[in-house]
Amino acid sequence: MVWTVLALLIGLFAFTVIAGSHGETALAASFPWQFRLAAKLRTPVLVFIVVPLSFLMWLRTSVRRQLALFKQPRSKEQVENDHAAAVDEVVVQIKAWNAAGRRGKLRTARPNWASMSTKLASNKTDAHRISVGHLNRILEVNVEAMTIKVEPGVTFGEITDVLLPLALALQTHVEMESITIGGCALGFGIETNSHKTGFFQESVVEYEIVDSYGKVHVVSKESDAELFYALPWSYGTLGFGTAITLRLVQCKPYVRMVYEPTCSPEELERRLTQYAAMAEPPEFLEATMFTPTDAVIQAGWYSDGPIGKDARLRVSPINHFWKPFFYRHVETFLGGAGGEELLPLKHFLHRFTRSIFWEIEDMIPFSNHPLYRVLWGWMGAPEVSLLKLFQGPVIRKASVYAHVVQESIMPLRSLPDGLRLFDNVFGVYPLLVFPVRVWNRGELSGFVTPPEHLLEPSASGERTALYVDVGAYGVPREVKRGGRWDAKASIRKMEEWTHQVGGWEALYTDIACTRREFRALFDHTLQDKVRTRMGGDDAFTEVYDKVRPEAGIIDLSAEMGEEASKCNGKH
Repeated sequence: MVWTVLALLIGLFAFTVIAGSHGETALAASFPWQFRLAAKLRTPVLVFIVVPLSFLMWLRTSVRRQLALFKQPRSKEQVENDHAAAVDEVVVQIKAWNAAGRRGKLRTARPNWASMSTKLASNKTDAHRISVGHLNRILEVNVEAMTIKVEPGVTFGEITDVLLPLALALQTHVEMESITIGGCALGFGIETNSHKTGFFQESVVEYEIVDSYGKVHVVSKESDAELFYALPWSYGTLGFGTAITLRLVQCKPYVRMVYEPTCSPEELERRLTQYAAMAEPPEFLEATMFTPTDAVIQAGWYSDGPIGKDARLRVSPINHFWKPFFYRHVETFLGGAGGEELLPLKHFLHRFTRSIFWEIEDMIPFSNHPLYRVLWGWMGAPEVSLLKLFQGPVIRKASVYAHVVQESIMPLRSLPDGLRLFDNVFGVYPLLVFPVRVWNRGELSGFVTPPEHLLEPSASGERTALYVDVGAYGVPREVKRGGRWDAKASIRKMEEWTHQVGGWEALYTDIACTRREFRALFDHTLQDKVRTRMGGDDAFTEVYDKVRPEAGIIDLSAEMGEEASKCNGKH
């Protein structure tokens, strides 16, 4: 019996090695042997180690959520006292740093592998690290004010569990369950209702932060507009977030989803523009690009379910573990007349959790097979942080040149050209296409400021422009062909084009621009002003230093040397 079980396990392991190697045999011999070996063994390591560990992490988090809910209701006074004590822990650490002479830049103690970014190695070696991991509680749901107050370590999955039974949702709800509120509020966040509500930052009502002197600030646009609008995209370079109050909206239990295929980038841009301009635009609007020409638009409206006018529609619970991945479901509408159905709201909000968008099929090629979904899919997807933890420096560097994670936030009118650029420099499909409305508030615009010529007329007087976030995640075409893909040149070409059309890039990815180029791409005016005012210049790193890749990943010495030569030539 023991030998039979052992033989079965060996057979399963061998099968996953062979099946998982499909598509990886084309890796060029110039990749380090460690990376090629890791590619061969990646699938069995994920299936037998990372996925079970990820499930255990999820189980632990779920138990913690339920225990937290079980302890409710606590008195408001007790909640406030507990939170004040948690903030005091941060204040004490910062004041101790001040007393010691403010040596070393302030950073959180959270390791890079645990963050939702592509970075692995720590760039915090010389930093003074502040522990903030205990700030992970939901503090208040205020139904009358339609707000929720949370600590920055709370995840979107936790918020879903609390809000949906109340028929409430965040104004902007990011789809990945494990992403934290603090990362989106002080960094960057976007969702399929961003064509109406803008970036995640637009849903913030109030921030609570601790500055480099240990002073607690409660910040709203009324109390301190400059600091309020400088905090988004600041990535903790102005202070440590300790609480965030967010705007809520009423929701319904279902989403009526309309699927519309398009046959060219121009048609896709035209239809997205028309959807966004409707008298009653969809609550949710996105598209998935499957080929250089073919895409499927997904436009969703809240619904009470299969009753009344929606009684004719079938209910599709797309996030059950035995179901095909959502993007594969969307793909079935290509080349036809489209379709319409009802999606349970929770399934829709976290539709990409199981498949990590569409990345999981690059890692576990048979993960969408019915047998895998039924026998293994109940454990969920590999946790992104664990995927990074299982990399070493050699594999991390090689993966940058064998795998794309890039986003360009471009004007919607530039979408056709942007899609052709992505096909040329990346050659990765599917592509994520999320429309987003961006506000120009003049001197209070902050890091991302749409130029005047892109602003749309508005009866309300608001100055906004419609952009679209295009995301590429996967193995580049050249790598699949067995060739060499120049990651640095490709990313720099995307960055240069994005800058030329008045757009920006997502900063959780591997950027390939110099500091000077980065400051040209993003408007630092407000943030520089607030950093100086808050005493942050000597206390925190600049955003560039926090988001750039680790040393040795992308060599920019030639570009920086050329910049220095030009500067010297002017004197």
